[in-house]
Amino acid sequence: MPPNPWVFEGAEAIGPLMENAAAMGDWRLFPVAANRMPAAASYLRRPGDSQFRAFKLDVMRVEAGLIAEITTFNAALFPAFGLALTR
Repeated sequence: MPPNPWVFEGAEAIGPLMENAAAMGDWRLFPVAANRMPAAASYLRRPGDSQFRAFKLDVMRVEAGLIAEITTFNAALFPAFGLALTR
């Protein structure tokens, strides 16, 4: 997630990230587009919270029908996309 230049390659590297995300709470993702690429606006409802709150924007580069790369941005970009900060 910018500005952190982390790179994770392959399912083995991403698995622990997915486990950590699942432990954070409930997620809702909404399809959007950024720079003519598919993207997902992610909202998180943490345990004890009543609302889903803007969390991150994942922009995907697709090759041959598969996700080749995901670049993640924080929720500060949501207003630029006309996205609500809570759901």
